[in-house]
Amino acid sequence: MVGYNRTFEQIAGGPTQQCLGLFRNYKEPPLKMVEEDQWDDIKWGDPFPKNTEPALKRELKAASNRPKYQYVALWYKHGEPVFGYAFPNGGKLNASFGAKNQENHGKEIGSLQILTLPDPSCMGLEYKWMPLSQGRAESAKNWEAVHVGKVAPCVCVDEKGIETLGCINLTNEIASIGWDGKQKMFTGTTPQRFHVLHHRKLH
Repeated sequence: MVGYNRTFEQIAGGPTQQCLGLFRNYKEPPLKMVEEDQWDDIKWGDPFPKNTEPALKRELKAASNRPKYQYVALWYKHGEPVFGYAFPNGGKLNASFGAKNQENHGKEIGSLQILTLPDPSCMGLEYKWMPLSQGRAESAKNWEAVHVGKVAPCVCVDEKGIETLGCINLTNEIASIGWDGKQKMFTGTTPQRFHVLHHRKLH
């Protein structure tokens, strides 16, 4: 059926086989590459997300009363960013941060963010743990420390070789973790050996 000049014409039966039709093929939209760090907002006690990756991509040499798999978490204390670690406890998210001379690890943390990974099909970033000196040496390869403000996630190693995911200040290279209710600091040349999370774009 077609209308023109205030009239219409209609065909039926066999002649309709000669008509051209417009068809649409449903396709999924093209995937957009994710080229920014993906921080998921989450609260203490929420179900632990599945699309995460542990620090150093392995089990840490952690203290016996600390989780061996620790995940990069970001929290703000009095408006200042601080990195620490999140971990699943009975499937629920718990976390620990060292800030303002104390360890913060209870429900008072409230809301925080956890670093998650997008689907591999749209992954536009590559992550690597390495000392800051190595990252700077490889800056020509576009490696950059994952940071918020002047702090970055860092795996700290104490005098006993115990590994704990914490925070490093990129300006003064002082690192810290939450430990036994306090903020444990690492100064001098020691933090220069700690592995800091870096990223770069794949394309």
